Amino acid sequence: MSKRTIFGAAILCSIVAAVARGTVFLNEIYVNPASSSDNTQEFIELLGTPGMKLNGYAIAIINGAQRKNHPIDQIPPFCTTEPPACATVPVPTVCSQEIDEFFSLDGLTLGSNGLLVICRGATSGYTPALTPDTNIVRWNTLWNGFLDTTGGMENDGSNTIMLIRNRPGATQATCPAGPCANLRWGKDIKQDQEIIFLAPPDDACYQYGDGNLDKGGPDGNGGQLLDLKGASTVGDISDDLEIVDEVSYEQDQGWEYDEDDRHVDNGSPSLGLPTRRVHQIGDTQGFTPDCLTRVDYRTKGPGWAPVGGATGEQGNGNNWQDTATEQWIRGESVGSGAGGINQPFFFSNLANPDPNAVQPYETNVPLWLADGQGTDYDFLTANSYQIMAGRINPLAIPWIPGDVNRDGACDSADISKLASVFGNDNWIFSNGWEMSPEGDSGDPATQTRPWDVEGTGDNGMEPSDLQWCLNFQGNTNGRIVGVRYDSTTPTPAGAGVALNSNAGTTVTVSTSSSNPCGRALNALFIGDTIEITVRGQVTAGANSTAGNENGVMQFANDLTISAGGVLKVVSVQPLGAFNTTRSAIQAPQGIGGDLGMKSINGYSTSFTQGVSATADMYRVTLKAIGPGSANATIGAATLAKFAASTPGGIKIGHTASNGNPASVVQPAPVAVTVTTTPLGDVNIDSILDLGDVTALVNVLLGIDTDPQRVARADINCDGAANGRDVAAFVPLLVP
Repeated sequence: MSKRTIFGAAILCSIVAAVARGTVFLNEIYVNPASSSDNTQEFIELLGTPGMKLNGYAIAIINGAQRKNHPIDQIPPFCTTEPPACATVPVPTVCSQEIDEFFSLDGLTLGSNGLLVICRGATSGYTPALTPDTNIVRWNTLWNGFLDTTGGMENDGSNTIMLIRNRPGATQATCPAGPCANLRWGKDIKQDQEIIFLAPPDDACYQYGDGNLDKGGPDGNGGQLLDLKGASTVGDISDDLEIVDEVSYEQDQGWEYDEDDRHVDNGSPSLGLPTRRVHQIGDTQGFTPDCLTRVDYRTKGPGWAPVGGATGEQGNGNNWQDTATEQWIRGESVGSGAGGINQPFFFSNLANPDPNAVQPYETNVPLWLADGQGTDYDFLTANSYQIMAGRINPLAIPWIPGDVNRDGACDSADISKLASVFGNDNWIFSNGWEMSPEGDSGDPATQTRPWDVEGTGDNGMEPSDLQWCLNFQGNTNGRIVGVRYDSTTPTPAGAGVALNSNAGTTVTVSTSSSNPCGRALNALFIGDTIEITVRGQVTAGANSTAGNENGVMQFANDLTISAGGVLKVVSVQPLGAFNTTRSAIQAPQGIGGDLGMKSINGYSTSFTQGVSATADMYRVTLKAIGPGSANATIGAATLAKFAASTPGGIKIGHTASNGNPASVVQPAPVAVTVTTTPLGDVNIDSILDLGDVTALVNVLLGIDTDPQRVARADINCDGAANGRDVAAFVPLLVP
């Protein structure tokens, strides 16, 4: 059998005016521990942005049995009744593939090292001991839909492990205690009940399952099928199920439920085997994997040649890079003792006796980890690679928070990608979306998954997401100083990014205001401009130590004008080291901005702004449009996603708590009074009309030297009445 190579996709995300959330993906799955240690050693490990909340997420372990199509009385292990003989058409029974286990992740978060271990056994029974920086939960404490009690992962049969969110039907939030009406995703849900017939003469025998997740609707037995796309939202994907990450493997010829539409080995002459998809591990030949360990979260390269007689979907004729072959170590496991708790477990380096073995050992690794150079995976030494819950995998290529384009570096390209969707709602590229914006046809290596990389919940792309990009600029190992990843030794300074406590930190926001013509703010003319410069400084807890500087890095503010018809916003301009993050979401309020501007936003890549002195952040230009008084107030942005992530409207660098200072002092309102006098009223009659044309001409010709009219004729406020004021006057008279 030829090598089944690799195609890509994995844990990335995309954008549309709909969704993207904190980066999280499947990192290690120990399905079948050696030495009969299932009860104590099974676990599922997630990796992602430290502290990320997992509300709305869930893990579904979908069992596809050991054969793809079965006579109705031969579907192990789920048949509980003996159906009629095949000579007559049988009545549908409960025999079917099923969701073997289901775990809701509501209320859970990733640890400070980005890891969450969901374990079957007591947390004290894992070796090496779980680090204090890893979050841990027993899976028998998690919501599963109440159709059955939690057990262990099914060892027999093909499995698909999915990390999902935004699922339709009953959830932990809507049904905290069973039974649950409208349960679409939960333990023992039958995900594949479409009826298939054998060819004659056996066509009287029902066959269950076609290898695709059912899409909703009645199941013929008084219940509902699992929903992949919400039936109530046809044509609207904004609230449909999202498959965040998935990996699958087959035992014998069971079903693998990869929902990505990218395939490998199209047209393969291997009879009985459907085209494999990119998240499916190619048949390992000789064993069914006990453990899957991710060692990369990217896909690379031009793809791989298909097996003989097959074709690839890429334009160059190659298969897509697949996550299973390129990103996962998968193999049998061995223990160092008699089994049970507190013994180490390892991938098996024993020889694989199967003559068709893809690789000659009971463990398969990505090709780049078996390059023959002796520097990567060691097959020649027993127990060379330990299966460790809650530890960063030793051979793993580092994942870097904020690396939204997943190229291995957090840099300006990541900032630009996230800025392009800053302020959008929260969503992720999903293999289950037929209309997903980047689709299932593009190169997985160019796609990105979760962009909403913070820990404040389901708030879309906002300052907390961008803060990870800013903090991790140039970082290559994705680690935080002081946090434990592989042992009890914290990452030392210089080997990671400093994210210090925000205790005692205060940012003071201040403003200065002026009229370019020098008029007092309580005696402005209609048509005058007012410039408000907004500044920030870390006035308590400032840190100027190299690599720890906690300068002002972001602002998310609202400008509120207390009365309409007096002022309007003309422009917002970032100053100094700051850039506008995304101007499209800055929303004028009222009529033409006469009530202010919401979601004024910007960022700096500098860590030193406002550390030792006040730093200019942005300038708002207002125009007086009518007589009256109003206050212009700068404060934290009230857009829900910004208010949840950045309650003070300011973020500082090298700081935990999503970069939020402990407190923010907001500036006093700017009080403005506009008189009835219009700008350009040179003849001082409180009316702007053709009479002012004559008055302006007389001043410019030197015929009229009255100091008041000469001052009024300086319309462009450059300190002189001259021809340049004509250009400023004409738009006032003929707007």
